[in-house]
Amino acid sequence: MAERLTLLASYQPLFAQYPDWRYAFVSGGRGSGKSFHVALALLNLTYEPGHVILYTRYTMVAAHLSIIPEFRDKAQRLGREDDFDITTNEIVNRQTGSRILFRGIQTSSGNQTARLKSIQGVTTWVLDEAEELVDANTFDTIDLSIRHKTLPNRVVLVINPSVKTHFLYERFVQRKRTDTVYIHTTYKENRDNLSASFLSIAEDTRQSNPTRYAHIFRGEWIDEVAGLLWTRGEIVRARVEEAPELSRVVVAIDPAISNKAASNETGIIVAGVDRNRRGYVLEDLSGKYTPAQWASIAIDAARRWNASIVAEVNQGGDMVESVLRSVGEKSRGIRIQSVKASRGKYARAEPIYCLYQEQRVYHVGELPLLESQMMGFNPETDDGSPDRVDALVWALHQLLIKGSVPFVV
Repeated sequence: MAERLTLLASYQPLFAQYPDWRYAFVSGGRGSGKSFHVALALLNLTYEPGHVILYTRYTMVAAHLSIIPEFRDKAQRLGREDDFDITTNEIVNRQTGSRILFRGIQTSSGNQTARLKSIQGVTTWVLDEAEELVDANTFDTIDLSIRHKTLPNRVVLVINPSVKTHFLYERFVQRKRTDTVYIHTTYKENRDNLSASFLSIAEDTRQSNPTRYAHIFRGEWIDEVAGLLWTRGEIVRARVEEAPELSRVVVAIDPAISNKAASNETGIIVAGVDRNRRGYVLEDLSGKYTPAQWASIAIDAARRWNASIVAEVNQGGDMVESVLRSVGEKSRGIRIQSVKASRGKYARAEPIYCLYQEQRVYHVGELPLLESQMMGFNPETDDGSPDRVDALVWALHQLLIKGSVPFVV
């Protein structure tokens, strides 16, 4: 049965048949409804004949798992799923022949800009997660290929605001453009569609970390801060779609001491190393868990990847071992390697950062929460524990720098 969907008024320009803009600059914080409204607008556009819509991300891993389900969900809720043929990387409107093509700019085969700009008849280019594209030349090349003669040309930038040094900030935000419609929303406008737990996390962040709240939930742009290690550009350059054959995989745990609302998350990172001594960050499974939950998640990951577990034992080696034992039979035979911090955060993180600079570490797909914490981590001033980053450091240190004495559950 079809639903009646209510749109936020700010997004109405995306549905114009004859827009008075070339660029739509769609920004906002987490939970702001950007993806929902853009997907609806694109499905709506396919009911006009003649459209080829190129939907890109800098990297796109398995569009049929990560992006296309959002479009399928909207079609189902509208009761119009039968109007579309949906494959692993394309959606075609059966009534008009208009189609949406899902492509990555950077793939395991290299940069695909030349192929993307040669696609015939593109009327609309969507750059999702636009903050991940740091190369202005790539943007210009695809942008200038959108030049359909008879239908309106649209370039839709969907962006989670990042640092003010990003070329898109300089081009679109520093000085407002007359050829651009600006749409910015936050979770507050979209709160009727959000869960109580999400709203609770947002409020906790507002009270405990106003700077992070402004950036993540209000979608405000931030300055590059002296003392930070990783930048967006360095992380984007490290991204690949898939890992090669790996010689070893570890699941690193940075356990939280408690499971209260104000507690740190438990960092759980899966990483591997290939025969050429290059590291690959495979999964970020971090979150706020009870000890039984994080132990079960880590052991399941170790089984899935045929991996050993690296666990920080500063909070007590006996506690870590007993929690892992408490999971029961499925924990038997898993190799556990304990690590203990004997140096400060900077001393631990700096060698790992150097591996990134040497292009010896890669991120497989998108790891947004880990990457956000990496970019915001300042080891010279941060007092709080960077849980995801700590687990990342332990994993890569174990794989690429040196080992430690194991024990087996």
